[in-house]
Amino acid sequence: MKSIYRRNSKATCNNDIATLVDIPLLSKPLKSVIEESLRESGKAHSRKGTILSPTFVVLAVLGLAIRRDLSYPAVLNWLVSGLRWLTCCLPWKLVAAGTLSHARMRLGYEVFRRIFHKMVAHHEQLPKDFHGLTSVAFDGTSATMPDTKENKQRFGVPNSGRGEGGYPQLRALALLILPLRLVADIAYDAYQGKGTGERNLMNKIIERIPYDDLLYLLDAGLYSFELLLSLQKKRSPLVGQAQCHCETQTVFR
Repeated sequence: MKSIYRRNSKATCNNDIATLVDIPLLSKPLKSVIEESLRESGKAHSRKGTILSPTFVVLAVLGLAIRRDLSYPAVLNWLVSGLRWLTCCLPWKLVAAGTLSHARMRLGYEVFRRIFHKMVAHHEQLPKDFHGLTSVAFDGTSATMPDTKENKQRFGVPNSGRGEGGYPQLRALALLILPLRLVADIAYDAYQGKGTGERNLMNKIIERIPYDDLLYLLDAGLYSFELLLSLQKKRSPLVGQAQCHCETQTVFR
């Protein structure tokens, strides 16, 4: 005898499965932002009947970032683990080996760039954690890139006393909203070369800051009169004076 749950849930095996996947660590408006970003990037369409719809691929990539301890197949199973009780149609192995990697490459990075900026813009009202101001911090890092010819030309390879490094690296700087523990913006460039230092990356972020009433915390090495002037130009005239606070260490880690 066929189960009523099996008959009524066959559609979840295909494109509709992405609408049922829920990641508790991510915010509620995420799926609508994903769909909007896919439409704007021209990536919303997919082959009928495949489980790897564009929305599901985005959720899978986010799942890979959250569950870095799991392999690609294990992350897919983690995403649908709450759905298996609804249907007997889901196979144990959801996709063939390498399929998710190819789908991820076809999707490209522009979709994720749009998702990032839309999710940051979602926080229009920031919590005030210091005398009516919202504390934010600049912090920099470097990251190792895949060893490709394009990455070496774009980002460069660091040098040491023993010679050239093994992998290309990029330099990145982030603006962090401290009470939310949220990355509000990121600027990145080549690891070395003129105009690629953290101060230049910070100026790029300052030009894009959409918020007022911010208290800036930054490393002592980032302090400069040029920075103070840039922040002064970005502030509302109602904010007041002395809102740039320089520390020897970044308070957010």
